[in-house]
Amino acid sequence: MAALEFTKVEGLGNDFLLLDRRGGSLAEVETELTLLARVAPAICHRRTGVGGDGILVLGPSREAGHTASMWVVNHDGSRPEMCGNGLRCVALVAAGMGRHVVTIDTDAGPRRCEVLAEQADVGEVVVEMGLGRFFGEHQPAAGDGRTFYAVSMGNPHAVAFVGKGEDPEALARRIGPGIEHAPEFPAGTNVEFARVEPDGSVLLWVWERGCGITEACGTGACATVVAGVQRGWLQGGVPITVRLPGGPLEIEVPLDVRAEVRMRGPARVAFRGRVTVEQPGP
Repeated sequence: MAALEFTKVEGLGNDFLLLDRRGGSLAEVETELTLLARVAPAICHRRTGVGGDGILVLGPSREAGHTASMWVVNHDGSRPEMCGNGLRCVALVAAGMGRHVVTIDTDAGPRRCEVLAEQADVGEVVVEMGLGRFFGEHQPAAGDGRTFYAVSMGNPHAVAFVGKGEDPEALARRIGPGIEHAPEFPAGTNVEFARVEPDGSVLLWVWERGCGITEACGTGACATVVAGVQRGWLQGGVPITVRLPGGPLEIEVPLDVRAEVRMRGPARVAFRGRVTVEQPGP
């Protein structure tokens, strides 16, 4: 048995157990990640564990001059390349109270974050999310004839736009699981169902790879706006409000395709605790 001290963090209801390993080495973090992948389903279980969409590990930076690194373990034990809501939470903890700029290394590359925390453990974070890359369209057999736009935000996304009379939540729950594992996406994919509203905002539900339905998905919101701008349904160069179940994010896709997508949203520390973990067998 081992005890893990954690900080429970959330961004728009997308919640995580954060482990602070900045005092350790990169090799020690990699060793622990192997263990966390095996115990994550038990720790993140919402009835018999702490509960969470995944685990965030905040560790030493991988590149000189950067602030820290982030690793993500989904609640099913899988390892995504990036997590936008998780990144805002990691940046908040790494920066502390006040206005700070931090650079967090991720498996999708370094991300610059501007943190504004006017009180302890809660703040707004603006993240430069990297380039949004559009990889064309697919009509998977599991998609009921719908077109999905493939976008990478350092992790894969399949975005479908729905009509004004359709329910994105119902579609995400019904179609999302099949698209996640569709052969068109051999590494698996996050799946977005988006409805452009008359005021120019976007109503979005996401089926996350390795998680299922979540309250919010930062990279999914970015990928959706990238796809919408590319198809001419959303305006580039201005902030677009993306309304997720947990609340709104502001996403801006620059007119210059060489510039990074920007995301603005909240992050909060909910509580701190300790959980006893049973070491899994070989």
